[in-house]
Amino acid sequence: MAKVESQISAPTTLDGSSLADWAESAMFIEQRQYMSRASLRHRLRTALSTEGDEIELGVDLLLSEVARRDQIASQTYPFSETVEGLARKGIPDEALYEFLLWLSVSPRYRQENRYREIDEPFDTLVKQALIRCLGPNAKGVRFAFPSSDGRPSGFPEAVRWLAQLLNLSSGAAIPRPRVKDGGVDIVAWRPFKDRRTGFIVVLCQCTVEENWPPKTKDIVVGKWNGWIDFGLNPLTVLAIPFAVPMAFDQWDKLRRTVNIVLDRLRLCELLGPEPVDDIKEIRTWTQAERDLLGAMSSD
Repeated sequence: MAKVESQISAPTTLDGSSLADWAESAMFIEQRQYMSRASLRHRLRTALSTEGDEIELGVDLLLSEVARRDQIASQTYPFSETVEGLARKGIPDEALYEFLLWLSVSPRYRQENRYREIDEPFDTLVKQALIRCLGPNAKGVRFAFPSSDGRPSGFPEAVRWLAQLLNLSSGAAIPRPRVKDGGVDIVAWRPFKDRRTGFIVVLCQCTVEENWPPKTKDIVVGKWNGWIDFGLNPLTVLAIPFAVPMAFDQWDKLRRTVNIVLDRLRLCELLGPEPVDDIKEIRTWTQAERDLLGAMSSD
């Protein structure tokens, strides 16, 4: 029987988040339930061509990051740190997390320019996460271009359509036809039963771009206040499939540019164990991508 091995390269630096992504990828591709500390040390030694304390530090950083992820999103994160190493937890459905992992680490769909395959499924997950974040009676719509969710294809018509959904007046500014979505992929809001204005509205940009920090500037709130009369500013969100390390040095800067960054772990925390829409499509894509990332070795 041929053996499937992971083609995801180990990181060249000892970064816990990148190391965890690498180990998780190997577990999924090779369909492993368990990976011992000895196995992790051997793989790191081979990948980094180094010995000694640096290898042991890499394993410790990797497993510490796994423990952190498990603490944040225990109901949707499929892995756990054990005394012996890294183990699968056996949660009911791992597809949601695996989908976000492949969006982060797989080079295949980027190389093959298959973004249309994943744009709408990722947006749909983010929409559901935002609705669950806002609580009971919250609503959401995909506003991204190409249009779906009933959105008119033309931008001026789409803005008027959105204002009607929100039960808000159009602003004084005239939207330009050449604009596609104004940097907004998802709109979520939590209206009150009195149907009065003055409620939370969230404008969200979703991206799978590896250089994602500049995308925090895509939503220009001043322009949106001109197109729709929100009253005070809507909240802005950037949603990404990547797991942002705790030591990420741009975090403080980003939170002053956009209200919230939803990374992989925050999305998983918000989505929780409840069923998500279009999970069959996500599961099918995830399985296909896993197969592409695996290499068949000789018998």
